Amino acid sequence: MTTPVPATPPFPALTPSAVDFTSGSALYIASAAAEIPPALPLAHAVREGLISEEDAKVTGLSAVTIAEESTTLLDLASAAALSATARATVPNTDIGTLLFVSVFPFTRPPLYNVATAIAETVHSPCTFAAEMSGGCAAGLNALVLAAHRLLPSQDRAALVVAGDLWRQPYIDRFNCEQGYIFADGAAAVVLSRDAGYARLLSAATLTDPTLSGLHAHVPSTRTPVDITARARAFLQTRMGTDVVLGRLRAGLTSTIDAALSMAHVRLADVAHVLVPAIGETFLYRNYLDPLNIPISRTTWDHTAVTGHTGAADQFSALAHLVDHDRCSSGDVILLIAEGLGFQWSVVVLKVE
Repeated sequence: MTTPVPATPPFPALTPSAVDFTSGSALYIASAAAEIPPALPLAHAVREGLISEEDAKVTGLSAVTIAEESTTLLDLASAAALSATARATVPNTDIGTLLFVSVFPFTRPPLYNVATAIAETVHSPCTFAAEMSGGCAAGLNALVLAAHRLLPSQDRAALVVAGDLWRQPYIDRFNCEQGYIFADGAAAVVLSRDAGYARLLSAATLTDPTLSGLHAHVPSTRTPVDITARARAFLQTRMGTDVVLGRLRAGLTSTIDAALSMAHVRLADVAHVLVPAIGETFLYRNYLDPLNIPISRTTWDHTAVTGHTGAADQFSALAHLVDHDRCSSGDVILLIAEGLGFQWSVVVLKVE
């Protein structure tokens, strides 16, 4: 039943911004790598009272990755970046752009440019090093921005790194949002003009600002960051549940359609669909059932033992495909991200 709330104010029609990356110089994912901390079995977390058995069952996860207390965000990001650059055939001196993405601000060094620190670690004298945020779509957003910067420049390559730590007292990874468990980890990709693992075919992005209030802070005594309470307050005072779900569904499908259209690919022909690493119940509700995608075309086997690493999910899943030799030449890979704002970002790749 729709919640009785005020009518949605008028807003311009939403149209995804899509880019065809096949019409000019080719761009390739030269490599992908992830730095995954040890995993804590979810059954252990239930026994320790970190999460209720009911909430754990909703996620469908069997484990979540949690870094040692001594591990820093720079440690994770640097390790992922070093692995990605080591796997690429691109010299590190060719990396002209380095973008670092994180979602949660309180477990990263204040007043510090992690991007430049990563550049020093990988010995890349890049001319453009910057940090980004904006939620869990920021990883793919950064990849698209890196491509836009690479094409008109003389640079040969770019490095995009995403990662996060989720720690008390700043956030309770187990109880921040029902259906999600936030995982520590980082992942990186090298984007290159030269031959690589997969060619970048297209990308599409979309933002629906009318849904920005879904994540607006509201007082809560349940947990340090209570996304569930935020969404509930929005649904009760700003926009009804049915309207919100309709806008979320429309934003997702239109962004996917725009990206696939640019790539001249049908969803039925996509071999691998890399979606946000959310719990199984919401995975089916948000993606698999609406898009008619079997779970076998996702990397759920990877998600189930890691959890949601924020903006690193898609890069981590891509690295998982590469590491386990899951792709064949000609396979199309669809990367889907959603984030605060509300945002959607979709990228289409084709394995060489």
